[in-house]
Amino acid sequence: MTYLYQRIIQNHFQWTRPSPGRRGPAGEGEYVQEHGFGHEDWNFNRNLLIDGSLYGYCYYNPTQKRRDERFSIAFATYANRQWYLIGFYLDSEFVENPPTSPRVLHRKMYDLRQLGSSLDPSFQRMTDERFLARLEDEAQYLKWRVSPDNAIRTLEPIAIPKRLFDTKNYHITTPTEITKSIFDSLYSLAREHTTDEDYGSDEEFSEGREFERRHKLRERNQAAVTAAKNSFREKHGKLFCQVCGFDFLDRYGELGRDFIEAHHTIPVSTFKGQIKTKLSDIALVCANCHRMLHKRRPWLEMKDLERLIENRDDVPGDA
Repeated sequence: MTYLYQRIIQNHFQWTRPSPGRRGPAGEGEYVQEHGFGHEDWNFNRNLLIDGSLYGYCYYNPTQKRRDERFSIAFATYANRQWYLIGFYLDSEFVENPPTSPRVLHRKMYDLRQLGSSLDPSFQRMTDERFLARLEDEAQYLKWRVSPDNAIRTLEPIAIPKRLFDTKNYHITTPTEITKSIFDSLYSLAREHTTDEDYGSDEEFSEGREFERRHKLRERNQAAVTAAKNSFREKHGKLFCQVCGFDFLDRYGELGRDFIEAHHTIPVSTFKGQIKTKLSDIALVCANCHRMLHKRRPWLEMKDLERLIENRDDVPGDA
């Protein structure tokens, strides 16, 4: 196993989609400054799986003799003379010819169009056909394949104490190879900061299983989420938000088909060892309601958010 420490560009959406305001001098790296986004912006979006794997971007290309090795990568940002840990790829592999998916390309095109003036004008003027062709061509750079269970991001960037690790390698294009001991220390630092959110009958699935490594992070079982979506679709004929009723297919057409986020009503951080998660413990919600459910600690219950929405709807003339 090779262990890498890789600087990654800033992102305000936790590396699940591009964030605005980075084109020009505010951006990091020539590509981002020119185009307003980077392909690592989707590095932790589990909705973009292809054949069960996530294909992410890392600037490092191993030499030919190292391409059969496995890699664990710690991703970090650098700002105000401070390193911040944001996530990991565990046991990932370099793929010379990564696959593409029309569904993934359409999703990325939609995300980029939401950037508005923060997106390179040349992209803004493209037809959908040209836009998708450009994304398909650049998908060749998404050469790092990782299991979704092994793509772990922190809930928020974590300041890395200099006593634990420091480097003057500020280059985005060149990672730092580190020892297993340092990697484990970074992994341990993150264990209390992992996110409980996934982007998204009483059949049971094992969840909360701890990674078999020196330091442990909790994980979500993606099979439970998939089964919950399938069960909901069979019952209702489509997917929609269980709080506000928002339907992505109705609003966005084919682009929104089968898109919904999964809200786990039991926080993963409360798990002790291994528990069984029932499908009834997983709620399907839109992105807005998902954020509101997680806005407070302890989390809002769905019935409380539903009541809040109903009360707002009852206010005369309220927009």
